This record gives sequence, C-alpha cells and structure tokens, in this order.
Amino acid sequence: MVRPSIHNLQTGTSIAGALNRLIKGKSKHHVYVSQTHNVSTNLAIEHYLFKNTQPDSTALYLYVNQPSIVIGRNQNPWLEVNHASIRQGAVSPMLDFQEIKLIRRTSGGGTVFHDQGNVNFSVICPPAAFHRDKHAEMVVRAIRKSNPRARVNARHDIVLDPGPLLDPKDHPDPQDTHRTPYAFDENALVPGKISGSAYKITRDRAMHHGTCLLNSPNLSSISNYLHSPARPFMKGRGVDSVRSRVANIADSTDPTRVIDTATLQSHIVESFAEMYDLKIGGLSHMLGLSHSLPQIKGDVAIGPIEEKSISNTPGISDLFHSKGAETSQAYLYESVPKFTLSSHKSKDDDRERPPLPQWFPYSAKAFIKADKGIITSSHISTSPNPAIAAMEQTHYALALEGKKIHEIPSFRILLLQNSTLERIENEFPDQVTAKDLRRDVEMVSRWLDLMFGKEYDP
Repeated sequence: MVRPSIHNLQTGTSIAGALNRLIKGKSKHHVYVSQTHNVSTNLAIEHYLFKNTQPDSTALYLYVNQPSIVIGRNQNPWLEVNHASIRQGAVSPMLDFQEIKLIRRTSGGGTVFHDQGNVNFSVICPPAAFHRDKHAEMVVRAIRKSNPRARVNARHDIVLDPGPLLDPKDHPDPQDTHRTPYAFDENALVPGKISGSAYKITRDRAMHHGTCLLNSPNLSSISNYLHSPARPFMKGRGVDSVRSRVANIADSTDPTRVIDTATLQSHIVESFAEMYDLKIGGLSHMLGLSHSLPQIKGDVAIGPIEEKSISNTPGISDLFHSKGAETSQAYLYESVPKFTLSSHKSKDDDRERPPLPQWFPYSAKAFIKADKGIITSSHISTSPNPAIAAMEQTHYALALEGKKIHEIPSFRILLLQNSTLERIENEFPDQVTAKDLRRDVEMVSRWLDLMFGKEYDP
C-alpha cells in the first residue's frame, strides 16, 4: 500500500503552471475530478491527459457535462441524431430548458447522451495494461456500493439486472462483476444499460472512457434524441451505434442508500485506489471542493480541475481553441465518412424503404452522395416525364454539387431558383408549369431538410 506524503504544488506558482507540471510529471497515478460542466472543456482536458501523462502512468478523470450528445470519431451526425428533437432542448436542474450541445470526440465507438445526471469516467493507461473489461469492472465495483444489480455484459457495457432476487444457493461469487444475484431474461426482461464505453489506443497510451447514467431527468427522451429520421434512407461507411434500453442507477437503488454525483464519484475513486493499491484519502477532502488545489500525495497526482485553471494552461487552452478542436462545426460535420441519402432503392443502398410522407410527390426521387460532409453528386427530379426529369437532375445537380451540407440553411434556397424552373417550363411549355414544379420541388426540399435536420420554414 502506497502511503504518500502531501506536497502542494501551488506554493509561489500559478494554478495553470502547476497543473501543467502535475499532468506532465513523473507521478505513476493521477486522479482528477472536473469542476466544470462544459463538454468542450472536459473533452479537451481528457485529450490533453491522454497526450501528456507519462507512458507508464495511469490516470483517472471524472467529469459531468451539460446536456450534450457526443458522437464517435467515425460517425455521421445526420445518421445518429434527431436534430429537430435536440433543438427542443433538455431538462436540467432548476431549468425548464437547456440547450443540447452536439460534439464529436476523438475516440471511436457510438453516440452517447450526457447531462448533469450522468457521471463520466476516463481511465488512461499503458496499452499493455489495457483490457476492455478491466476498468468497466472497476466501475461496477463502485456502483455496487449503492446498487448491487450492476454487472459487465458481453459487449463490455454496464447493465442493471431487473429481475427478482435469486435463491441464495444460486448467488454468484460477490467478486464476480459479470453476474449478479438478480434474475434476468434477455427475451422477457431486458437489463437496462447504464454505461456505454469507447476506446482509443495508440502505441504509447490506451484510453477507456464511459458514461454512468445516475439520475438523468432526460432518460425518457434519450431514445428520441438518438433516433434520426434519416436512418432508413441513409447509408454510409461510418460506425453505427447499437441501440439499447437505458436505465438510471438511482431508479433501482435501495432508498436507504444515498446515491448522488459526489457519492458515485467518491466510490469510483475508491475503486480505482483499491485496484492500484493506493491510499489517497477521501474524495470530499481532495477532489470535491472547488477551492482545493491540485496536489501530489506521494506517487499520486490528485485534485480538482476548474475551468479557470486551464484557461491559460499551455497545451490545454491551445487545444480548446484550436481550429481542429472537437468544438468546431467543421470537425463535427466535415469528418463524416462517405454516405448516400436516397428516397428510393438505389445501387448504393438497396434496402426496403418505409413509406414516404403523403406530401412527397409520387413521381419524385431524391438521391445525394456526399464525402466529408460535401455533396459530390445528386439526382433530384419530380416529373414522371424522363426528359423533364433529366433536365431537372442536371440543373439541381449544378446547384448542389460542392456544397457543404451543414452550411445549407435550407435546400429550398438552392433548389427553388426561378430561373431554373422557368427554363424547364420554357423547354416543355405544354407539359409542365413553373408553378407545378415549384410545388413539387418545395416538397422534395422539405423532405431533404427533414433528413438533414434543417429548420423547415415554408
């Protein structure tokens, strides 16, 4: 057991400088708890820890974010997220409405929702010490101090078994983090997922970060936030999220056991200390107080991280404000792998489609191909006449090609150009009118706006 002395790094130095030296120092273990709910700041700190802690060290970072949706490095936000739903905002403590931030992280994996009822953890370690279950098991041991239903499943997620208590003779070993003494039937009573994970591995470092749904007030809305209307019509090369039933840890916790953010964070720190044979004191003493300062206790760097402490920290502040940071719209939308959107079966996507809206023109077709969020080709037409449809396709393709999708306010602006409609009418005066074309193209534009989460303004 490591029994460290305490050395305060703040004596005669700025917080920013001390924090930077702490992170880059020779401590074998780090434990930090963020005091900000800013999702961009927390992801920047996490990335900085990944890049700058020593290769042979292990770091635990805990944080709670404002309402936000975080997509994986290789994911398509139009395929993963219901933009119209997230514009309605989320419930937040003492607020009826709070904006939901949409952001891309640098690690792989699926899309997750964060809010103040969700505790996030990140463990960074040497690649040789990495295993997908290792730190999930650590977090399960922490959760079980308040809720014994938690376990790690075959997908390395953390779930709660929902069934009744088994007969004592059927109870597993209490140290078994993959089984609980509670019944479940995957076909009848599906365990509730409380934690999903993502991973990032390089030559020198490995990172496992995950969520813990503690007491989210938005639990019933998460499936709607993460249900894109474009999913049946869009196909790409990116990573799809796995849909699961979610649950809050607190909802099935014995009411006599207190479980809040500070308690869960404290239990995770204790579990980390037990795993690595550390003696680091209580969370409330070192980590839970915003006025506390980062310190070294023997071989452990430990302390809270406040937003002001990183505002001038070299490296972290640069990362936060950099052009390629996770905060930028360019990184979010222009890192999207190749994809297609098609209203009907195509050679790129021959899946069966659900019925289109009744207002979608019967003879209309819409097809868009994009790479890195930029339209590379399209086929949009509304007429059943092949000649008219071909002319439509040519003109609309010229209007769309090369456009960045996230910068298009509405497809109506590009497709409803009077000169194009009048040119088609003049070419086929007895078969189509600009008024009819406008009506049909308006409806196709409305559908495209719906697929790409634009605010439709008739």
